[in-house]
Amino acid sequence: MYCCNFKKTLLFLSLVLGVLGKMLANDFLFTPVNTSNGLSDNHIRYIMEMPDGRLVFTTQTHINLFDGVHFSHYARKPEHRYPLEAYSGFTHLYLQGDSLLWLKDHHQLSAFDLKKEQFVNDLEQYFVQQGLTEPVDDLFTDQQDRLWLVSGGQLLQEDLQFKLDLPPSPQHLQDLASDHEHLYLFFNTGEASCYQLNGGQRLYTRAAYPAAESSNFDNTSLIIPKGEGFYQLRNGSKGGFFHFDVPTRKWTRIMEKDYTLNTLMITGDNKAYITCVQGFWIIDLDSHEQQHLPALRTQRGKVLATEISTIYQDHQEALWLGTFSRGLLYHHPHRYHLLSLDKTDTSLSWKHPGPTTYFGEDRSGNIYLNDRGKNYQLNVDTSGKSQLLPISPTQVPKELQREYGSDAAFSASDGSLYFADKDGYSVYLSHPDLPTPALSHPPVFTAFYLQGEKILPNKSYHSRVVLPSHPPYVNHIELNHKQNFIILEFSALNYFDPKRTHYRYQLEGIDENWVYATHNQQSNGILQAHYTNLPPNEYRFKVAASVAPDRWDEKNTTSIQLVIHAPWWKTPWAYLIYTLLILLITYAALRLYVYQTKKRLERKNKEDLLLERIRSLIEATATEDNTKPDQNQPESPFIAQAVQLVEQNLHLPGYSVEQLSRDLCMDRTGLYRKLVTLLDQSPSLFIRNIRLQRAAQLLLQGQLSIAEVAEQTGFSSSSYLSKCFQERYGCRPSEYAKTKENAR
Repeated sequence: MYCCNFKKTLLFLSLVLGVLGKMLANDFLFTPVNTSNGLSDNHIRYIMEMPDGRLVFTTQTHINLFDGVHFSHYARKPEHRYPLEAYSGFTHLYLQGDSLLWLKDHHQLSAFDLKKEQFVNDLEQYFVQQGLTEPVDDLFTDQQDRLWLVSGGQLLQEDLQFKLDLPPSPQHLQDLASDHEHLYLFFNTGEASCYQLNGGQRLYTRAAYPAAESSNFDNTSLIIPKGEGFYQLRNGSKGGFFHFDVPTRKWTRIMEKDYTLNTLMITGDNKAYITCVQGFWIIDLDSHEQQHLPALRTQRGKVLATEISTIYQDHQEALWLGTFSRGLLYHHPHRYHLLSLDKTDTSLSWKHPGPTTYFGEDRSGNIYLNDRGKNYQLNVDTSGKSQLLPISPTQVPKELQREYGSDAAFSASDGSLYFADKDGYSVYLSHPDLPTPALSHPPVFTAFYLQGEKILPNKSYHSRVVLPSHPPYVNHIELNHKQNFIILEFSALNYFDPKRTHYRYQLEGIDENWVYATHNQQSNGILQAHYTNLPPNEYRFKVAASVAPDRWDEKNTTSIQLVIHAPWWKTPWAYLIYTLLILLITYAALRLYVYQTKKRLERKNKEDLLLERIRSLIEATATEDNTKPDQNQPESPFIAQAVQLVEQNLHLPGYSVEQLSRDLCMDRTGLYRKLVTLLDQSPSLFIRNIRLQRAAQLLLQGQLSIAEVAEQTGFSSSSYLSKCFQERYGCRPSEYAKTKENAR
């Protein structure tokens, strides 16, 4: 079995290496990223980086979002596709604003809302709402993030109120670009036309090639603005790479091939990367030097000769290559340092390709190889100095005897990779440090958890929508008082090596200083910050990331406002109501106190007045009241006789005016006139006053109860006595007796 695999591998590498020669001994070493890492499928069509640093990978049927660790993928279904009659090119992706992706692919258009992370279902209705009455035939965005639509034979831009009649078929628009004053249109004929944005006047037209060559490049166009011009990739029966210089209005043909050129990318160091059916090209745009890499080497020791569909350079200056069947290939120039050992550097004689070589590593990290039965020790340092020393079988460490790594590739414990090539050995020394510790983007908010449950966007939790959109677009979160056990998750977008990411974070109002994340808080480069039992308040959560634990960039800090609302009984309105209630209760208590104090004072004044009246009454009683007959008056015998008769009959409740008049031998009328004349009293009042005077005397003595006093003074009841006594003396009998005690 091993022999069969060895022969197949040997045959394949012999063919490839025969073509490439020393081409494989380049600095490009790629890491495969495919469905085993979370991609939806391995058919990559387009790569784009979003403003927040996340990557978008489109495949044949999905959109994949990548945050440096996790892939999220969304299927493009038939109901998401809108017919785009005028576009027959390859997959193209436009970003409008910060959250709407437009995906064009051979007569089809789709839109993906990044805030909702879902495709727009009805694009026809969407365009109707934009005021379009005819179908959209094509769509573009320009460098100012404006959306341009082709509809009804016209080019339309709503914000500029721009409307331009396009040339009739067979000439049709393939691409556009703009600056602040001009619009550049690129047609299938190879012509570039410049228009004024203000008014739409055409200024000039220039063709990239003669009309006779139109069929060579009339199928697709890809424009990339650079400096004072544009680079264009065109395809038809051939593939061509062109440059248009705006100041001179001249075209330059840089490269022409007999096969399709898939994608164009221009890097900051002024190099063009062009993918094709045989790997990719690198063109120095200053010197026009061209380098072709038809096959690529991976960390797993494989050599891939495959078509590269697309290419992209991310914010960490790493290359992402998309393939049609093998997923993604990732390369960063600082991940490995290449050292090559040529056969002239050693005494070895290579007669066959490298698969006859096997590698091994001892416990001390020394590298050994076995080449066709002979043993060697390989010493390589970071300066590039190398030694290949022959050793005897007995010098091979025991742990390596019969345990060499199979095949011509070997990964050492420090991450370095060893390859046996046709003309020597290639050693990729692991160098997992970025040239700068700074990360170009702040961490991205990727997930939010409440009580351990992952929160979904636009879903209500306890009558509150926690995340109005997907986390990367959320900077403000409101919670109720019960939602105070939270986890905030972030990704630093460190594609180079997420495991070597360092985080620090702070929840202002809870953390006095920055908290430096431990390994337990990080999982493969993802930070999870936990907080429990947070009291109601307004907080600001800050998080920063770095690839060095002692160097931080304050500018690259993500912050999120977090509000935990108090329960209704702890809200400001509740406290206002409590304050009003306290004031009301205090006011009522004061009013009650004032009322009671007033009553007490009135009662005291009344008691003092009563006491004064009683004293006067006592004095009047002691002097026998004015109802006693005055001996100096001529009628006093009559008054004395009447008083005597009444006093003699006090114990008789029924002693009335009629009986008194009979005892005095007078008629009732005569008695009434006489008493009124002498005392200004009626006979009944005369009798009652004598009874009351006697009752007062008995009360002063204090030997009888009020009921007994009433009985002895001829009152029918004690209540009637009280009523009459109060009318006469201004107090009740009981009060009279008590006040009398006090008066003493």
